[in-house]
Amino acid sequence: MKIRELSTSKYILAAVITIGIFMFGLLLGLVIEGKRIAYIESVSKYENMEYNSLQLQYAFVDQLSKEDNCDAVSKTFEDNIKNLESTRKRLEGFDKNTQLNKDEFNLLKRDYVLAQVRYWLLARRTKDICKNQIATILYFYSNDKECPNCANQAFVLDYLKKLFKDKLLIFSFDAQQEDEPMIPIFRHTYNITEYPALVIVGQKFSGLMDKNALLSNICQYYQNDTNCNGYTPVKNESNQTA
Repeated sequence: MKIRELSTSKYILAAVITIGIFMFGLLLGLVIEGKRIAYIESVSKYENMEYNSLQLQYAFVDQLSKEDNCDAVSKTFEDNIKNLESTRKRLEGFDKNTQLNKDEFNLLKRDYVLAQVRYWLLARRTKDICKNQIATILYFYSNDKECPNCANQAFVLDYLKKLFKDKLLIFSFDAQQEDEPMIPIFRHTYNITEYPALVIVGQKFSGLMDKNALLSNICQYYQNDTNCNGYTPVKNESNQTA
């Protein structure tokens, strides 16, 4: 009889412990989910504030262009480039954060795409106003199956970015990101059908470009830059838009 009572007590105790663990896990999950939602809402508010700020900056730059105030325009552009780099690092950090689901991460990727487009447009205005020696590259990449050379192209671009620093602006776009309408617009505008693809100051190049080919094409936008010694610039006679 005592043995039966002891066994019953064990079962009851085990059931209580199991229910307790389940309830603890459920409550913990609700707390984590709540914090995640609050975090995403905070990021969304921050991005909206950044967008509103940039809209005012565009209006401000328009006014400065009328006043021919290059110094102020350059300062605005430099600050935005720093913000873009900060956004890129934040996105890389989110990529490693397992608490973010796929939909949330895709929204962050879209935010980054739009941020790059805005800064690219601002770079064009800055160059027009200040006549700066700046070259821009739009880099379109895809997955390893569709673009086995994309990793090599990224390596070459990173190398050139280290050489020219702020004088070379590289904007990278995932060609498979169909949920952001700007990607198909870019592909249609520049007739991009294979990867890697580069748009260097408005001129499209398809396939892998090595260091020498890239230097020959970007050095026409720099005067007396030591990194261009020994390279004959390739003059582009076509109309360049960016």
